[in-house]
Amino acid sequence: MRTEEAIVQATLRLLSTRGVHGMSLDLLAEEVGVAKSSILWHFGSKEELLLRIAERVLEEVAKGPARTMLALPTLEARADAAWKFFGETLRDRPELRRLVLWLIFECVEERPEMRTRLQQLYRSIREMFEAGLKEVVPDAGQRRRIAMLTVATFDGIFIQWLLEPDAIDVEALHRELRVLNDAARPRRARKD
Repeated sequence: MRTEEAIVQATLRLLSTRGVHGMSLDLLAEEVGVAKSSILWHFGSKEELLLRIAERVLEEVAKGPARTMLALPTLEARADAAWKFFGETLRDRPELRRLVLWLIFECVEERPEMRTRLQQLYRSIREMFEAGLKEVVPDAGQRRRIAMLTVATFDGIFIQWLLEPDAIDVEALHRELRVLNDAARPRRARKD
């Protein structure tokens, strides 16, 4: 395994078990079996390492799960797959939960360049949602607004789930949203 890949994999493991603040470059160097200077040579700083991991995870999602979701035949099937992916990620990927929180709440205010790159990550996420709506929402502005609302909804659920995971049933929330959506459909049909 290449050194850079070994650093990324060890970072994900340490984020999962120790969180961002519990993961130092010294500890990471020990875990990988390289000098701290090697990590800095590859990534420049801890912040850069963490942001590049976030970018890489998004790229992997875009190439894998998102592509699979967009290939589903109906908007409902895509929504079901997105909610399933979201729920599984919340439950099964503590390293991503910790990374996202750190990037949003601790990194962006102090480092404008990190804020710009995080904005690009969020823009990419919204674009994936917009792509999933293209066949059923002809207006580009409306697609963009729906994508923003969707991402905001997931972010809000994410934070509530972090605060009280036993009280937030992601699958039940998805079912409720489908009921609301189904109830709104006849009204929309009458207006057209």
